[in-house]
Amino acid sequence: MLRPWQPRPGEWNDQAATHLLRRAGFGPKKGQVRQMLELGLSGAVETVLTTDTHAEELYRGIEPLLAQGEVSTLQAWWMALILAGGAPLRERTALCWHNHFATSFDKVDDVRLMHRQNELFRREGLGDFRRLLHAVARDTAMLLWLDGGDNLKSHPNENFAREVMELFGLGIGNYTEGDVLEAARGFTGWGTRGRSSVFREKHHDAGMKEVLGMKGTLDAADVIDAVLDHPACARHVAHRLLKEFVAPRPRQEWVDALAEELISNRWDIGATLATLFASTLFFSDEVRRARIASPVELMAFSVRALGVPFAPKRAAQLCAEMGQALFRPPNVKGWDGHEAWVNVGTWIARHNAMVEVAEAKRSTIDSDAPRHATAEAMREELLANVHTPQLDDAVGRALAEAADTPTSIAVAAALVLTSPEFHLV
Repeated sequence: MLRPWQPRPGEWNDQAATHLLRRAGFGPKKGQVRQMLELGLSGAVETVLTTDTHAEELYRGIEPLLAQGEVSTLQAWWMALILAGGAPLRERTALCWHNHFATSFDKVDDVRLMHRQNELFRREGLGDFRRLLHAVARDTAMLLWLDGGDNLKSHPNENFAREVMELFGLGIGNYTEGDVLEAARGFTGWGTRGRSSVFREKHHDAGMKEVLGMKGTLDAADVIDAVLDHPACARHVAHRLLKEFVAPRPRQEWVDALAEELISNRWDIGATLATLFASTLFFSDEVRRARIASPVELMAFSVRALGVPFAPKRAAQLCAEMGQALFRPPNVKGWDGHEAWVNVGTWIARHNAMVEVAEAKRSTIDSDAPRHATAEAMREELLANVHTPQLDDAVGRALAEAADTPTSIAVAAALVLTSPEFHLV
């Protein structure tokens, strides 16, 4: 299933290239699908893996604004990076780890710390997962989020120990309550001072412990290593990657195969994704259009598909209305995703957001350009961003008739963006 995909003539087509760009990033911009087709599958995958060119002024632009202490500014900045598309896979994996190690501003209450954690996910997210997990254990925002400062030798606090096993590293059923308590003892002593993580030796329990079969005077690093050495850890991380990049309910054989790949790559996430993105599994009919796009994905797909200027702050606001407020996951489990993105309230919000993006298209239409040419060009752009060669008849007719005015073109765009096909990734 992870064997390299060798497309037959005609199989490396618009739909396959768009699938890669939507799964490994945030959708194609104008002309990018054709570029991927010209590169061929291997060239396209290599481009996805190596594109890492954030504009310096955009990337560094957040630094003088952090002093404002406004999480909305941080949300807008991250949306700006996503919409600009300078490092699509890096931002896509940062979003994945933000959901995996879900930490909320609502408790941390410090924009600088949330930005620092976000930078951690961006910096380490495509590298060695072992290094990432060790760094998360010392991250100041995480220590505040899971009450690390309250984890004392005299009164061990189990919050982080439990989540590092249940959510971050192993999954339910692969540890005991005794493991949680012993791990909590290993994490004692870590806390915060200002915006720094500090180790307070007097509060650390240096006694003998046993965690997941490892025995000794274990400290925090030892406990993390015990988690990483457990056979369930690679499977748990593989499941997360498959859920994010392949399908919402991965088969066990997929999980086992990707876990083996992860171990063979010495926990290198980027190398593991390189294998996945070029595999028969990734391009199989079973997994195409198998996920419901998250609000952040949906906003990026639509803005990039139409090539419209759209205020990042407004985009982040619309994502929150659709149920995904960046830096504010609902709880320590993060966002459930897939079907949870769609209910009566959020579907209305998704519809309204897509109409707003389509309306933004109207102002970009050249009033002097031939209407028919404009409509045909936009029809081509839009269909290249939907994973099916055809839309239903009503949308098709609307697109064909969208040659009269900029308004009718915007209406046709709205019909495509609000169609169920566009919301599947």
